[in-house]
Parts: sequence; structure tokens; C-alpha cells
Amino acid sequence: MNQKILLISICVIIITSSFTLQKTYGHGLGYEVLPPVMLGNKEVALEVTSSQYADPESTDRQIALSLFETSSAITIREVTYHITAYKGDNFLFEDTFLSDDGIFTMNFIPTESGEIQIQEETEGSFFDNIIGMQKNVISVRGPVFESGGLYKFNVKILTADSYSNELEEPILYDVGLSIPDRTFYDIEDANFGNQEVSVITYYDQIKNFQYHQKTNSISFSMPFDWSENNINQTSVVHEEIVISKTFGDLMVESLSVYVNGVELPDYSITLDGFSEHSRIIHIVVNQKDLFDLYQNYEMQNEMEFLIKPSDENLALSTMTGNGQFRIKLNWEPHDVKSGSDVTLFFDITDVFLKGRPVAVSYDLSVTQTEDEIFSTNGISTDSRGESNVVELFVPDDINGVITVQFDNLDGNSLARIGLPIVVNRISYSAEQQILIPEWVRNNAGWWSANQIQDSDFVSGIEYMIKEGIIKVPLTNNGQSNEDVVVPDWVKNNAGWWSDGFVSDKEFANGLQYLIENGIISV
Repeated sequence: MNQKILLISICVIIITSSFTLQKTYGHGLGYEVLPPVMLGNKEVALEVTSSQYADPESTDRQIALSLFETSSAITIREVTYHITAYKGDNFLFEDTFLSDDGIFTMNFIPTESGEIQIQEETEGSFFDNIIGMQKNVISVRGPVFESGGLYKFNVKILTADSYSNELEEPILYDVGLSIPDRTFYDIEDANFGNQEVSVITYYDQIKNFQYHQKTNSISFSMPFDWSENNINQTSVVHEEIVISKTFGDLMVESLSVYVNGVELPDYSITLDGFSEHSRIIHIVVNQKDLFDLYQNYEMQNEMEFLIKPSDENLALSTMTGNGQFRIKLNWEPHDVKSGSDVTLFFDITDVFLKGRPVAVSYDLSVTQTEDEIFSTNGISTDSRGESNVVELFVPDDINGVITVQFDNLDGNSLARIGLPIVVNRISYSAEQQILIPEWVRNNAGWWSANQIQDSDFVSGIEYMIKEGIIKVPLTNNGQSNEDVVVPDWVKNNAGWWSDGFVSDKEFANGLQYLIENGIISV
């Protein structure tokens, strides 16, 4: 697992003060000051910080809590913290800790040990020890900290200002820490070969990752509590998909994103191409959009993401290695064949000039592996209504991926990038498809819209098993169609298939997997 990207998102609920019940909410990305509460005659607030707040690339996982007086910003001393920790719904540990200076620090350390181990340690330099400024930290070790996801901490403040000052009503906090998690997936694409895709989730761990070659789309799911209480705590849900710039079908200029079948606004997705070798697809669902989904659609306790090109035959688009220029490339005919002429259309814009077309020198070559097929150079146009045009002939012996390479833009050797296109593209042929009757597709669409019952959908699955469209081990669990319960998240897959986002083959293979693994029963 890559542990370099470890920015911690923090969502917090304050439940009670010393004497009066109150509920307020806050959410931060590595740093948060919670709304104040009364501690006797003092107004105090809780500050929560992570080691990644100042340095997101840090590999340390350290969380610090401190209670301070709002009027003076002085930290409250001799605080007793009682911590109960969970990951998801799984209990991790519960213990009580004393903090002389009021700052409570936890280090999370991944180990291979099967149990959680807690150890108090002292941190500080030689001079800190001399002047008594060293601090006590709690090191929490266990295998669960190897991965990210949603961690929850119930915090009780039992004493403040003095260990002898036991609060009649403890101050209670529910702190949610979303530690980013990165997972890697190998995709074998018919045209672009083996491609690695990774997903960095800043909320909770994902599952059910799939790449759908027919529609060049990616889907995955993630646990999410679709309740007003949870949405109030969540300012954003942030996901990142990292793809190689050699994966041409996902280098298009525009992508659309869906959550549980609902298309999100364009501002929810950002394409970051500043790296020379990879593109990062950022998906950011803000609190307003979460509420819109919650109020207008029936949501289950998951988020089903679908990311796909916004249209067919879109231009490819990315940044040069130095981050200054954006290249947009299209071509005609879009279905490139060997032994034929191709016309390239490209635009060069300057990011530093707010995307304005610029007249700069460039070297352009078309290569396959290390063999050069074509080369030229020139000065790009700075006209907004006119693209640069280059014509070339694709030789008879060229097949597969070719790279349109741009080098030395404006004389800068770092201003370079290559964009891949396919010669003699392998289409999703009829031989690769499993043909499912139209009435089964209609059933899936109606079922995903809650217009028919689970039993009606299962009848279609049983028909496909009987006809050999999908093959699963024979079972006899004594369960009738009327009694069967299908997980709600399967409805999203059925809806996507019904709408044509997922092929018959992929949908049938998915059903076969679900049945073989006991996720659904027929």
C-alpha cells in the first residue's frame, strides 16, 4: 500500500457541554477548531490537528487534541481524556489518558500483530527534556492502521484545569477521522494492453471496482450513511482515480460522474493532468449536493460511483510535463486504419494565461514503440477559432497504439507530452458479448427503479441460468422467489446495465460472481 498520500479528513460532532445539551457540527481537512462550549465560567473549544495538515506527504499518522480557552487561546491543563475507538463498526480500543499540558497526541502505527497495543511514550528534544517541555504521546499499534478508511473516536473529557476537578457532566465529542486509503487495480484493455489504475479514497474504503470496456467507464462502491445527521458532519466526499497517460480512452477532455445512478454537476469532477505520466480524476461531492441526493432520491447506505466519458469520439486533452501548456488533440477519421491518411487537429493553450491559445514553437512526431512514423515542426496558432492541422499517412504495417508526441514547446525541453491513439481499434464485437433477452433488461430497469419486486428480478436470473447464459453451481437452499432478498447495491448495477453503461457480458459475469459467492441466492 502506498502510504505517501495520507491527508486526514476530520468530522466532529459536539454532543454535550458541562450542563446543557447542545449539538453542533464541524468538518476539516487535517485541522479543525470546534465550536465553543462552556466549562464552568469559561468558554472553551477543542482543536483537532493531524500531522498531515502542514505536510500532506508525511507518512506519519498523528492526531492531536487540545482544549483551550477561547478568550486567551491558553490551553487548558491537566485534562483527562477517555477514548473509545472504532473503525467502521468494529471496536478497536477503549482507555483513559491523562494529559498534563492538555494536549493529547496519538500516533497510529501499522504492525503485523493481530491485536491493538497501546503504549505511552515521551517525545521531545534534549533541550525539551532539560526545561520540562517534553510531551507524552500514545502510540497505538495494530494491523488495522495499515489501511485507511473511516475511524471513529468517542471522546469524553472527565477533568479540566486540574485532575481533582472532575466534571459533573463530562464534555462529549464524537470525532470521525477519515484516513485516506489507496488501492491498485490491473486492467487488461483490448487496445491499450495492461493498465494500472489506483483509487485514493478520502472517506472510506472502496469495493467492487470494475472497468467496463464497452463504455470505457469505471465503477466502484463505498459505505456511506445517507442520514441527515451524517451529512451535517460531512463537508465533502473526495475520491481520486489515478490513471496512466498511456490509457487513451480515459484521457478524453470531458468525463461525467454518477452517484447511485444520479449524474453530478460538472464542477464535481476535475481532471488534473499536471504530472507528465499520470492523470488524476478528482471527484468532490460537497455537502449541498449530498443533501440534494438525500432529499430527492432514495439512497441506501452506500455510494455507487460511475465515471465515464461525457460523449463519444471526444478529443484527448492533457498538460505538458512542465505544467504550462495544455494540448487538445482530435483526429479524422476517428477510426484510424493502417494504410490510410489521417488528419490531426490540435490546440495549444497556456495555463498561465487562463487557457488562452498561444503561438509557440513545437516539435511533433508520431511513433510506435521506438520507431518514428512521422515528424514535423512549426509554430502553433493563437487563434481561438482555428486549430492546428497536420496530415500524415499511416503505413500498412502499423497496428495498435501509436503516440502523438509533442516536444520542446516554446523551446522548453520540459514542455513535452505524448497522447496515444489506436490504429485498427478492436471493437467490442458480437463474439465477445453475451446476449440477454430484452425482457430481462426491462425487468432490471424496472427493478432498479423499485417498480417491481425482488422476486420478479430473480425470475430473470433463473431464466438465464436455465438457458445457460450464466453458469453457476446447482444449489437447493429451499428458498422461494417470494422470500429472496437481493442487496440494494445490486440495483445500481442493474440500472447501469439497463441503461447501456454495462455490457451484457459484464452484467452476466457479475451475476455469476454474486451467486457463486452467496451474495444473492436463487
